[in-house]
Amino acid sequence: MKTKLTLSIDKKTLTKAKRLSEKRGKSISRLFEEYVEGNQPISATPIADSLRGILKKAAGNKSYEELRAEAMKEKYGV
Repeated sequence: MKTKLTLSIDKKTLTKAKRLSEKRGKSISRLFEEYVEGNQPISATPIADSLRGILKKAAGNKSYEELRAEAMKEKYGV
């Protein structure tokens, strides 16, 4: 069942939402619903989309501790 929701947002944010809505071919309501449900993250720009997860890929699924240990070994020979 659909119900109405009124939001108060900055005019600049509304303009961005309208552009994103038009670009993706979805209503602002649908974009908001998908965001809240976690079905699709909303990013500000296509560049942000392309960078999402880049550090995880570069790290090769290693933990911070593993990466730090490798860096210390490389730098200090420990």
